[in-house]
Amino acid sequence: MNQDLLSKEMSSQTGGEDKQEPTSGNDKTVTKGNPISRLFDFISGVFTSILPALIGAGIIQVIASVLLYLDIDSNFKIFTIVMYISGIVFYLLPFMVAVSAAKKLGSNIFIAAVIGGCSFFPSLTEVLKSAKEISSTSLPVAEPQYISSFILILIAVWLAAKIEQGLGKLNRYSIQLLVAPTLTLIIIVPLLLFVFGPLWTTLAHTLSEEFSSLFFFNSEVLAGLLYGGTIPLLHFSGMKYMLVNDMLESVAATGYDYIAPVMVAAVMAQAGAAFGVCIKSKNSKVKALAATTGLLAMLGIIEPAMYGVNVRFKKPFLAALIGGAIGGAFMCFFETALTAFSGLYGLMTLPLVTDSTLVYAVLGMVISFVTAGVITYFMGFADEQEEHSKGATASGISTASDLVVEKSANQLGDSN
Repeated sequence: MNQDLLSKEMSSQTGGEDKQEPTSGNDKTVTKGNPISRLFDFISGVFTSILPALIGAGIIQVIASVLLYLDIDSNFKIFTIVMYISGIVFYLLPFMVAVSAAKKLGSNIFIAAVIGGCSFFPSLTEVLKSAKEISSTSLPVAEPQYISSFILILIAVWLAAKIEQGLGKLNRYSIQLLVAPTLTLIIIVPLLLFVFGPLWTTLAHTLSEEFSSLFFFNSEVLAGLLYGGTIPLLHFSGMKYMLVNDMLESVAATGYDYIAPVMVAAVMAQAGAAFGVCIKSKNSKVKALAATTGLLAMLGIIEPAMYGVNVRFKKPFLAALIGGAIGGAFMCFFETALTAFSGLYGLMTLPLVTDSTLVYAVLGMVISFVTAGVITYFMGFADEQEEHSKGATASGISTASDLVVEKSANQLGDSN
């Protein structure tokens, strides 16, 4: 009897019976809809609890960039500190994604934390970077940035949850306490490091070579169309910076870069889709969330808008892909170029655009933004019912997470 009580207590403390994230409606509604719709709902749900941190870090990063552009901090001390504050959130994002996914799946959040943070372990990171010790054992080599991609983290946490649930059916305390965590870690972490990671690394290098060949061998418009329309997908897969070396080499060799403007177009499309949601939605909280995250996206921070709004409502995400593709093709057609590498792609990159192509950069941004916004508005999406808060927080002020509202049961079932 005491063992059963202890097991239940441990399960509740480690996420197995997590009650911290209640959802409206019947749980059966989660299984409705096609697989793609359920996948979008799952991804959006994972990022829902992370949104306040992402929004805060995004605003701080914009403030730091303003300090840099206006040359207010001549010694770069304030800029460095502020960038560190915002960088912490994005550095730990794979870790937070793993924990949030485990909460939604009802599995052990601490096991998920180990999975999400395994690429942060300094000794392991050094081994992966050098690849010497791994190559000597004939094991495939993965690059650390691809191991921490969101899609691999979600797959690994999902597999860990399946193992935990399978062993949980045996209903033995000793198995749940000793065997389940041991078996989960010894299976999932090597899979992530030596199977998923190397496959993702190989795929990233292959895509990088293909996109580079399009950009530099007289297929710029096609490159802009494909790259601009897939950057959000590459962002989620951890491959958003796969062309950074090409961009740096281009700036070093010629003084110009033609790839970054395509990224600007994709970013502005995410912003446009978010503002399309803001205009179309009848829910005041959704409007506030879409406007806030859309503004951040315009300034170069796309995660809150992409995951918190566009992926959540599905169709705006498709509209953003279309807007990014059209804007990217426009940028490449008029050979829009940047003179330096930028950390934020959006309105903040305008000072880096060459004088001769500045007008095309502005037009490309407008095309991406308007296209995504108009498609979102006329395509429509499953809006969310207005929900009134039943109580105030302890301080009497709503938190940032209060902006995120849950879909009603009937709307979730009807969405596709």
